[in-house]
Amino acid sequence: MENWVILFARTGSEDKLVHMLRERLNGDEYLPFVPVKEMPYRNRGIIQKMKKPLFPGYIFLKTNVEPALILDKLKLELTSVQGVYSILHYGSDKYDVVLNQSERFLWERLFDRESCIRGSEGFIEGDKIQITSGALMGIEGRIKKINRHKREATVEMELMGATRDVVLMLEITKKI
Repeated sequence: MENWVILFARTGSEDKLVHMLRERLNGDEYLPFVPVKEMPYRNRGIIQKMKKPLFPGYIFLKTNVEPALILDKLKLELTSVQGVYSILHYGSDKYDVVLNQSERFLWERLFDRESCIRGSEGFIEGDKIQITSGALMGIEGRIKKINRHKREATVEMELMGATRDVVLMLEITKKI
């Protein structure tokens, strides 16, 4: 079974820390990655897409290590890595560091092979949102707010037992 663990790290240096972790951690046991999202930006009147960290200051680890052993093994291996501050956990149980299976399945569904959430397209019919393509298909009920001018949607998601608002790319092609 694959487990996900989330590390709290220095914001802005996630990619550098992922590279460092890949060198120091056992590649058979751990795969560090930074989830990113595709976001629109305007350059000289032309809308282009760029990738931004989904959660600035957080690094995700995929691991096959038993959940009961993860915290002790990681603490030993992370002591020499400057910039990684802590391992996220549920509530007051510091050993409950593995991402809940239902939360992990939802995030895996949104990510592509590069751990990126690509932009979505859709339309508005009355007061209902219909997503026609992209990562947000099937989770229209989680969309809280749409900013059509910025091509963004605020989506309510669960992570480590807490509800978080995540801004993702959504282009509304028409309003009926």
